[in-house]
Parts: sequence; C-alpha cells; structure tokens
Amino acid sequence: MSEEQSSTLVRDTSVVVILVVGVGLVACLVAWIIFGKASVDNSDEALAKRLAPVGSVNIGEPFLLDDAARAPSSPPTATEPTPPAVVAAPADPGKAAYGKICFACHDAGVGGAPKIGDAAAWSSRREKGTEMMVINAINGMSSDAGIMPPKGGLASLSDDDVRAAVMYLLASVDSDQTSATPSQTPAPADAEPPPAEALVEKPPVELADTVATSDGRGKEVYDSACFICHATGVAGAPKNGDVANWAPRISQGTELLYSHAVKGFMGEAGLMPPKGGRMDFSDEDVNAAVDYMVGESQ
Repeated sequence: MSEEQSSTLVRDTSVVVILVVGVGLVACLVAWIIFGKASVDNSDEALAKRLAPVGSVNIGEPFLLDDAARAPSSPPTATEPTPPAVVAAPADPGKAAYGKICFACHDAGVGGAPKIGDAAAWSSRREKGTEMMVINAINGMSSDAGIMPPKGGLASLSDDDVRAAVMYLLASVDSDQTSATPSQTPAPADAEPPPAEALVEKPPVELADTVATSDGRGKEVYDSACFICHATGVAGAPKNGDVANWAPRISQGTELLYSHAVKGFMGEAGLMPPKGGRMDFSDEDVNAAVDYMVGESQ
C-alpha cells in the first residue's frame, strides 16, 4: 500500500469516529434537555431492589400451626350465646309401677291399703323397716289392717319394679303429698272430702258396648281389674273358673253377688273391695264382670 492510500484510510477512519462520537454527544444532549439530569438512588432499599433476583417461585405465605391456633381465619363476629341443651329427666320407675296397678288400692285406701301421702297410715308400717315392706309387697301378706296381694296382683312386675313402687310411696309421705299427683296441695281441714270417684285419677276404661256375655263386655272389665285377685285367688277371692269355690256364692243369687261386687264385702273367706278398687267403673260394668265369672265357673 502506498503512502497516499494509507493517509486516505486514516483520514476516512477519523472522520467516521468523529461522526459517531458527535452523534452520541448530540443524543446525550437531547436526552438531558428532555428528561433533565438523571438522579441515582443509592439508598439501602434501592440497592436491595437492584440486587434482588429477577424472578421467584410463589409458594404462598408460610403457615404455622401456632398461627392457625391463635389467629382466626376471618374477623370475629358477635354471636348470641348457645343455650344449654335440655336433657329430658329420666322416668321414675316407681311412679310407673304405681300407675300400673298400685293406684287401684293406694289412691283410695281400698282394702285397708295405706293411702299415698298419708303419713299416719304409713308410720306403723315404716316401723317394721323398708326391707320388710318390700318383702311383703313382693310376696303378699294379710293382717288385721288389710290385705296386700303379691306384687299388687300384677305378677308381670319384677321385684325391682315393686321395690321402686314402695320407694315412691314412701317418698310421697316424706314430701307430705296427699295424692298421687305431686303438684296437688293438701285440702284445708274444713273442706269436704271429695267423693270416692274423684280419688281415682285414671281415665275410664273404654269398654265395648256389647251385651254382658262371656266374650263381651264382662270379659273386658275382668281383664281390666278383676283378674288381679280372681285369677290367682288372692285375699280369698274365688278363682275364675273354680266351680267348687263359686258354687256356694252362686247359690246365694245373682243380685247378692252384684251388691257385694259393687259395694264391697268383708266375709270370713276374704275381702271384696268396692268395684275391685276401680271406682271409675259403672255398676253395670261390675255386674257384667260378675256375669262373666259366673258363666266361666258353672
């Protein structure tokens, strides 16, 4: 390459460099004019942002068991206090057993039975001890004071049921009750005693409106109450179907049998409480039961 060519190359290169530098200076000048003087934030926060990674993986906020237990997921709201659950009181087994059969005598004092809530009538019996009363109630007994059929005449009662019924009767005395209904209050001393019908608080038994035959109304009355004594011969009662026991009674005439059954009767052989202790029965009901037993025992 000649000296002239070298000189031309250097010149052209210099021109190009000068043009590039000039264009850059002009661009910087224009940018300064438009945006003003650039300021650099060298604070710790700015430096931390500039040094932070370009990207990151989002796995949610950290979850701690303690935080979950302490902090509620939503702001607490005012709520009304939850009322306590109402638990039904357990049924009284003694009261249940009393309502099945014992009421028939102990509500009205039939056959010398001490009336429920009558402290004076129960005091002499309590002197013998609770266990003796339970034994007499289970096995039955007869004395000058009255007659107690085994389990009140309802053999399906368990010994525990009879014991519970005795405890219920004693509790009625301790709480100074005068009837089987705990909510009732004693009547004033000068008040007239209620009729016998009012003492029996059981609803009347709905009996079929049929004739007094062995398979009709009389049997229904018998199955409702009379069986208590006449099925087993309790308290000297002639057993239903026992021809020998019924023969002398039948010979006295039906009307006399009706009268003894309705009004009650105390004989040498035993005791017949008025209407069998079921004062809610009508005279016709009792007569129908008599006809049924006579028919079964002839």
